[in-house]
Amino acid sequence: MTDRDLTEQFIMENRTADVRSLALSHHPQGVDMRYALTQIAGWQTARLKVPLWAATDGIVYPKRLSLEQSTSQPVAEYKAKFIENLFGAGFKTADLTGRNRKSRRSPEPGAGFRMADLTGGMGVDCFFLSRSAAQTCYNDISEELCAIAAVNFKALGRQDIKISYRSAEEFLSGLEPDSFDILYIDPARRSSTGHKLISIVDYQPDITAMQENLLHISRYVMVKLSPLLDITQTLTEIKNVSRVIITGLDGECKELLLLMQRGFASETQIEAIDIFSNGNSLAPVVSTREKESALPLPIAHPLKLRPGTYIGEPSAPYMKSALFRTIADRTGTALLHPDSHLFWSSDRPLDFPGRLFTITGIIPFDKRSLAPLARTRANLSVRNFPDSAPQLQHKLKLRDGGDRYLIATTLADTRKVLLDLKKALPD
Repeated sequence: MTDRDLTEQFIMENRTADVRSLALSHHPQGVDMRYALTQIAGWQTARLKVPLWAATDGIVYPKRLSLEQSTSQPVAEYKAKFIENLFGAGFKTADLTGRNRKSRRSPEPGAGFRMADLTGGMGVDCFFLSRSAAQTCYNDISEELCAIAAVNFKALGRQDIKISYRSAEEFLSGLEPDSFDILYIDPARRSSTGHKLISIVDYQPDITAMQENLLHISRYVMVKLSPLLDITQTLTEIKNVSRVIITGLDGECKELLLLMQRGFASETQIEAIDIFSNGNSLAPVVSTREKESALPLPIAHPLKLRPGTYIGEPSAPYMKSALFRTIADRTGTALLHPDSHLFWSSDRPLDFPGRLFTITGIIPFDKRSLAPLARTRANLSVRNFPDSAPQLQHKLKLRDGGDRYLIATTLADTRKVLLDLKKALPD
């Protein structure tokens, strides 16, 4: 057997083993251990994050950082469906400008859209987003990632994806107007030394400097940004944004997606959605800031908070959207307090976008009422409360865990209380 065969055999035999233990163990002769450990660690990550990659023979995994920064498969599939809906089944390349394009890059009308991923990385987004595209180009500034993408796309049966090795700016230079129908870009949010970058203008590439050129080359541009960014501030720096989509995975905020659209000058639509690893999702919440502010803000009277009634806590993407009036209006709920972001209902609300509890009791925040909690077990969180969860857990001498939930919060009459809750049973 060649050294390559020995290395591949070692990877297959040990891909479920502990990587740290393997690194410290005896190295078999002829096995490229550095490469083998990278592939084993990559497969173990992909098994949970990108199952299609893990289930496909011949996939090569990049260094850990590229894999960590790649999109999870359920989120990538959601974005792919969004783009398919954006263009529609009957999309023609002439639809975006009202004329058939004569460029050699253009497919025949009706054959699908043309897309390019300017910062391809591991290639997960490029692969899924382009599944209905007529032409796809993967571009990255890393020669190593380009080589890996070429191998992986072939293994996945997508040899049609063109590979380009250059910076995003170089890729765009010299392109004719409307060379593509949609561009996708995920700028690096870390410096060359590995430090996290806060400002969009420091990202590489700098979207703010490129935005006019991007919309010259493509009518649509989808930008993936950090979910930690302030939406209002971001919209002052990036123009022509028709939609902001806050995507979550299993309750955790993952991405802030911007859809730029050439000539768009209306109010931006805000959408939040929480996707599950099994491919299901909570119902999306969609509105604009203008529509949101025009809705009433229903506040629950504290006396209505009785045992057996319901408390809803939106998951992180919906919290990020700040569409609290829209959530209340859609689910028929009322807020406990304008700043608590907890929702109450006498009946079980339909399709609530987050965790749902039933009230078992309301505990006043005084020493006598709180004393029995000492050394009991509960899951504690805080909403609109002066203490942090760790501080309060220490004060109450609570143990973590169990099926009891306590939320420390402030009611509409300014009283500080502990909501004693249990998870609502499924319908």
